[in-house]
Amino acid sequence: MSAEVIPLGARLRRRREELGLTQAQAARELAVARTAYRLWEMEAARPAPDRWRVIAKWLGISVTAMLLAGELLDEQEAADADSAAFAAGLTGGRWDTQSAASAGDYFSQERAMIADQALAGTISAIQAKSLREVLTRIQDATLSERHQPWHPGRFVKRLPCTELAPSLARAAFVATAVGVPADVFDDAALLTSELVTNSVKHAESDWIELDINLAADRLRIEVSDESSATIRPRTPSIDGGWGLTLVGELATRWGVERLTPGKKIWVEFDLARAT
Repeated sequence: MSAEVIPLGARLRRRREELGLTQAQAARELAVARTAYRLWEMEAARPAPDRWRVIAKWLGISVTAMLLAGELLDEQEAADADSAAFAAGLTGGRWDTQSAASAGDYFSQERAMIADQALAGTISAIQAKSLREVLTRIQDATLSERHQPWHPGRFVKRLPCTELAPSLARAAFVATAVGVPADVFDDAALLTSELVTNSVKHAESDWIELDINLAADRLRIEVSDESSATIRPRTPSIDGGWGLTLVGELATRWGVERLTPGKKIWVEFDLARAT
């Protein structure tokens, strides 16, 4: 039987804990944004190819093992890559080190490395062909993710109507809306936080229900609570009152629905312009 494959998120978390680091500190060591690192640990996003060797080195494994953990390689493909590295006498991460010395991006470097090893006779023509085919498949997969970086998904949960609710809502939004265009992401994150904060301050409700629905062409956020008070815009000031003003300026569409009991405020953002 083959050994259990440890997912990349679990590997990252285990290594970070071994080093006694916070997520922010681990992100700095890997030269990425803290949000990006957090999403990697949550398995909500994959690292970009230009980070693969850095991450593999930090984890103390080969890029092949890292791609297997990240589900970009299957076990047979990983075993074939390891066999090629062994045949070339480049085990223990030396294949990664040597290929990184070439010019170009990750995929160009790997193709140059495969060609060099085939020319030197350390790997067979069959091995070289197989490696190139796998490399092309992985490159196509990563390019596809970049062209349509968000994946439809939904988060629905009732949160306690306490001061913790806005931070819990922001965390849920980040995990659900990963990959949407930056301008929509920032605006929708702001409105999510603002609407939940308004419920905490004004609803006198036991709960706040957050529903985030990411589709192929739109992002919808709904915030519900038990309050049946009429929603009225307030004149913005230093003390607040910006909620509905921001909603009107930032959302593509928005509305209020009455519930029994309570109310629901929803906002939508079109994503078609960014596809």
